[in-house]
Amino acid sequence: MKNKNYYEELGINKKASKSEIKSAYRLLAKKYHPDKGGDKDKFLEIQSAWETLNDPLKREIYDSKLSLIDQSQDYANLNWEDNIQKNKYNSSSKDKDIEYWIKNIYEPINRFINQIIKPLNKEIKELSADPYDDVLMEKFCKYISTSRKKIEKVSKLYKSYAVPKSISNLGLDLYHCFSHVQDAIEELDRYTQGYVDDYLFDGKEMMKEAKRIQTKMSSTRKRISLSSL
Repeated sequence: MKNKNYYEELGINKKASKSEIKSAYRLLAKKYHPDKGGDKDKFLEIQSAWETLNDPLKREIYDSKLSLIDQSQDYANLNWEDNIQKNKYNSSSKDKDIEYWIKNIYEPINRFINQIIKPLNKEIKELSADPYDDVLMEKFCKYISTSRKKIEKVSKLYKSYAVPKSISNLGLDLYHCFSHVQDAIEELDRYTQGYVDDYLFDGKEMMKEAKRIQTKMSSTRKRISLSSL
């Protein structure tokens, strides 16, 4: 996702109701629709904002990301003196905070992600024997449904405890990872509704990207030395 604030894109505040989001979207869509001579790129940005903020789950995840980015920027903008003044808890407390987040947030979420990614190739291979077979399609749809429930758990778990500032990059990577998985699931679901191969391909590629981020996170995790933070 590009570094754009979807609320600012639609000209609304973060507490906007669903009806307010809808009204703002309709107004801007009419103004910038390409068929009416509007700016195509601007229209696509408005579409992205609408698709995210109109979906309760996607909006929750997006709000979490905004909060995390704000935390990261605030931390990065602190000068050395400010950092000394604001560091009111000792290194032992920070170690415990990081240890708790990794053990109770990062690791469980990573396990859920693995449970979604690992079976995918097998599920696709079985379905490819005959995509129009009702039994095979039902099994694939069950995999999608189960994966959705796991992503919902991931979203709630991610929001349950703030990412420690000193490892905010790991927190952002974790968010990006499960966001790719969530988007991949939606693409796979679209495939089941119309057998359009592009959706299947896109879903697989998004899962690959999530796996790449997982590998990156694993390396980051190994470099974290609680005793030295």
